[in-house]
Amino acid sequence: MTPTTTARSASQVLAFLHPDLRATLASLHGAPRSVAAATVQLLPFGSRAALETVVPPIAVASGPQVGEDGRRPLTLTPFAYEVIAAAAAAAEADPDGVDEWTRRAERAAQIADDKAATKPR
Repeated sequence: MTPTTTARSASQVLAFLHPDLRATLASLHGAPRSVAAATVQLLPFGSRAALETVVPPIAVASGPQVGEDGRRPLTLTPFAYEVIAAAAAAAEADPDGVDEWTRRAERAAQIADDKAATKPR
């Protein structure tokens, strides 16, 4: 069972999201809706896709295509604000945990870089 097939709670969805995305969402708690909406437009493709993939979705593509890459603006759903609040609560309850999210993501990226560097070309 994955977050893409079964509706999850906001707290459950956090486990599916990349650590940097969780930290970004936590930082949006209490921000004006326009700031939250603008922030998600600037996210990299993988983060944007994650917001659209969970069930229920955190964001949905809306409006006309922007640019040649097929991107469309994202609109945050009401569920997005539940996830943002859950991310903020998790960060507040365990401030070191947010740092750990980032450390784990950095370690994973380093391992991937190391593996790529050792592959014969």
